[in-house]
Amino acid sequence: MPHVLSPLAGAQLADPGFWGGRWRGRFDPGPPEAVNPRLAERSQALWNPLELGPLPADRIGEWIEAARVPDDWWAVLDGRPVDERTRAEAYARLNLAGLRPFKGDRYGIALVRANLRALPTDARGHKPRDEDGFDRLQHTALEPLTPLALLHPSRDGAWWFVQAPDYRGWVRARELAWTELPGEIANLLAQPGPVLLSPTADLETATGRTTLQMGSRLPGLRGGMLAYPARDEHGELLWSKARLAGAPELAGEPPALTPAAFFARALAPLGRPYGWGGLTPAGPALDCSRFVQDVFKVFGYRLPRDASAQCRATRPALTFDAAEPHEVRARKLADLGTGPAILCMPGHVMLYLGEVEGCHHAVHAFWAYRRPENGGEATAAVRRVVVTSLDLGRGSAAGSLLERLTSVNLL
Repeated sequence: MPHVLSPLAGAQLADPGFWGGRWRGRFDPGPPEAVNPRLAERSQALWNPLELGPLPADRIGEWIEAARVPDDWWAVLDGRPVDERTRAEAYARLNLAGLRPFKGDRYGIALVRANLRALPTDARGHKPRDEDGFDRLQHTALEPLTPLALLHPSRDGAWWFVQAPDYRGWVRARELAWTELPGEIANLLAQPGPVLLSPTADLETATGRTTLQMGSRLPGLRGGMLAYPARDEHGELLWSKARLAGAPELAGEPPALTPAAFFARALAPLGRPYGWGGLTPAGPALDCSRFVQDVFKVFGYRLPRDASAQCRATRPALTFDAAEPHEVRARKLADLGTGPAILCMPGHVMLYLGEVEGCHHAVHAFWAYRRPENGGEATAAVRRVVVTSLDLGRGSAAGSLLERLTSVNLL
């Protein structure tokens, strides 16, 4: 069966109707307008960039430093070992000597699916022993129409350090338009518009085609067209039009969060490639937390971007001691009577599907796992969104997915 890793290969484990029909617990976390403020307060990782007011220069400098990743994460840059000169040049582009206070007078909007980076560079950085596919300088991918606060330019002016709704980092200046009037952007985003239910869709804009991911909203869409931002020769915001390509699945407003609707969205991206920060050398992808974030975004819930922040924002319904054996954990999970549930472990999150014949399953964007093989262990690559048994990895030194869980969380 495609995109399923389970000993129960005969079950309809990739069918949302199968899981929706089996769910018997409660499924009502409350309306988004009540839940979202709580998620923001707990995570401290969700913002409205258009409401960001004046900031002192030293605060911006602290944020730029916090957005960096450890030096050993990019010991290799575009396939070449990094020397001190290369590293010094990269840090010089941060333009820290040119820091100025943010006066609350420059805001932006993403024109395309734009990469948010730890440093102002497109060069791919990774650890010496990373497998191909990781770019440790990639924080996340911003959706088209993402609002931004523009805090600080790079030394060459080709990048901006920005506050996005769920992250801070560097964005190519040519991929955004700026304005001194955040109300221009807020008015566009406040227009009613449908929610994208398909895993991806394309917009045809004045400057080319760009990709949207599931959960994106299309404010003001009428007859397949919508008002869309563009930029003049100085990068300043002006207005154009964009057309939605093809016939993706849309909902006029965020649908009700029911088991059937939730499992339909959670399983819709099966097979999409895994990419750290939403990026692979071949293009757009999903990592574990972006997958979880997109699924909940369909229903109007705003989760933070990173796995650790998602688990911090949500409420543990079950917790596990490190020494609890697999069987004890399985019994505890079988008693879970409500959902939707996020399965948390260090550095990874999954969406719980349910139990079949005593075997628990989840769907997640997954890179690889360890398994026993020939008296030792081997790495089994996955690198896509899949349904897996939580038994996966059992018998390895790391343990099964179930044995690695720290908690099961609810909105």
